[in-house]
Amino acid sequence: MKKALLINAHQFYEGISSGSLNKAMLDLIREGMEKRGYEVQKTDIEQGYDVDSEVQKHLWADIIILQSPVYWFGTPWIYKKYVDEVFTAGMIQGSFLDGDGRTRKDPTRQYGSGGKMHGKKYMISLTWNAPKEAFGNADQLLF
Repeated sequence: MKKALLINAHQFYEGISSGSLNKAMLDLIREGMEKRGYEVQKTDIEQGYDVDSEVQKHLWADIIILQSPVYWFGTPWIYKKYVDEVFTAGMIQGSFLDGDGRTRKDPTRQYGSGGKMHGKKYMISLTWNAPKEAFGNADQLLF
């Protein structure tokens, strides 16, 4: 059975952002993955997480799907914190990577190729507080 890790990076802001759209998107993704025969695990960052368990989820998953709102043209800070904590733990444990790819014997190896997560697939699904018309319009300065 294929395995999918779904990550909800939404951060709640009273009166501005409740998270209902990101939750609905993740529910649809989960349903679709399960219909395709995937076993699914989910992390809702705002609800808390155990760093070592998250490392294990990343190792377990064949595909990792991030669902996040875009705040100020980036992800919420809780996702950056999550990545820093989980990826650093995976690096320290030696489970995510074993160096940056280069070696003293072969300094020509590609920087960033030392990872142990080869073959995994990743998807980023984003929600924006922007109208559909803002995308693909050459007159829009920000898009």
